[in-house]
Order: sequence, then structure tokens, then C-alpha cells
Amino acid sequence: MVQECRDKDITITRHQGRLRVIFDGAVIAETDQALDLKEGSYPIVHYLPRSAVRADILSSSDHHTTCPFKGNADYHHLKVGEEIAENAVWYYPEPCPQVAEIAGHVAFWGGRIRIEAA
Repeated sequence: MVQECRDKDITITRHQGRLRVIFDGAVIAETDQALDLKEGSYPIVHYLPRSAVRADILSSSDHHTTCPFKGNADYHHLKVGEEIAENAVWYYPEPCPQVAEIAGHVAFWGGRIRIEAA
């Protein structure tokens, strides 16, 4: 589906320092190459390079959303051991031009996911 992108005040900066993502007590990602995306009054969302995430814990989801400012998002489920977090990881395969930097990066969502300084 072709996405028509609209402009919005979104800033993307390189995160200063190293981030670690923890799900169900397991480290599932760690990087010093994260990006911080700030959109209006929303909290900063950390986007980590997909290569920093353990590939063995991701499974594709049929869930998709559309943001008029970032594009069409695809989702993954997380699974560590027997614990599953549905649609907890999202990414923009072809992000809008104003946020092109987040291509190849993923973000995380959910109460059981912790992102902390490493």
C-alpha cells in the first residue's frame, strides 16, 4: 500500500550511550547505535538497529498500523522461553522521508519490556 506522508515536528537524534532491552528477565537487545525519536508531546521512542535484536525471539505478526507522519508499520511478536508479548516490536519497512533514518530499526512496546542504560 502506498503511504501518503504528512509533515510533523519530529526530531531524531542519536542516543547518547548504550541501551539494553530486557523481556522476561532476558536481554533481547543491546546497542550503542540507538536513535531517539521525539514526536510532539509524546515520550521519546528508542529505535534500535534490527541487527542488535536477538533474531531467535522475533516472529512475524499480521498486525499493521499506519502513521501519517512515519508510514506503514509492521509488527513482530516476542517469545522468550514460554513468555510471549504479542505485537511488541514494530518497524517501518519504508518510512516517510522525514524519518528515513529509522529504516532498519525497531522499537518496543509493552509493560513487560524494560529499556535501560547499559
